Amino acid sequence: MQSNNNNLTEISLDGFQVVRGQYFSRMIEPSFTIWYSGVSFNLSAYNALNNCEAVQILVNNEKHCMIIKPISSTDRDAVVWLKPSERHKYKKIECSKFTHQLYDFWNWNKGIHYRSNGKLVKSGSKIMLYFDFTKPEEWEGSKLVSDFGG
Repeated sequence: MQSNNNNLTEISLDGFQVVRGQYFSRMIEPSFTIWYSGVSFNLSAYNALNNCEAVQILVNNEKHCMIIKPISSTDRDAVVWLKPSERHKYKKIECSKFTHQLYDFWNWNKGIHYRSNGKLVKSGSKIMLYFDFTKPEEWEGSKLVSDFGG
């Protein structure tokens, strides 16, 4: 360390590591969590899509990403993710047939659950949520799996 004329100490950043942003809560961002037995969305995801009652889930297996698209609850592929009476409840959607296939195809650890923060995107006039799972947050129980120091 060296001092300069402004009484500021010059320091080398050698040996320091950047703490990844995923270690800090981003509850205001839409998030999508995948367990081996089901999926869930945070309240920000519901709010981002104007609290629609049902969505369609689109998967791109090559790019490890998903799109959540609002649709009518009567649509054949509708996933009812939020009922008006449940607007303030956490809800895990059980869908083990889907998640087991996803874990196998994406080569994920069955004991870990994975979370991605989403962003709003549009296709034509349709607003949707895009979730990139190429580098998801990894959780074991309620503990973030750390690669810090590795």
